[in-house]
Amino acid sequence: ATNSSGFTALPGGYRDTNGGFYGLTYGALFWSSFQNAAATAWDRSISGSEGVGRYSDYKADGFSVRCVQD
Repeated sequence: ATNSSGFTALPGGYRDTNGGFYGLTYGALFWSSFQNAAATAWDRSISGSEGVGRYSDYKADGFSVRCVQD
């Protein structure tokens, strides 16, 4: 990876619907702005071993949000 975009993701894990925290040192999950269904939305997972993935998860989960200044 060259980090040509200038975006450096740090591991922050996620919070599940029961309030448990997971993957705090392993990877990061970020919400996208696209809904998949009434209770789910698309997200991106970033980890050192698996790279970048796209998943649909419950909106009640706690993922990171990346804010971009326009």
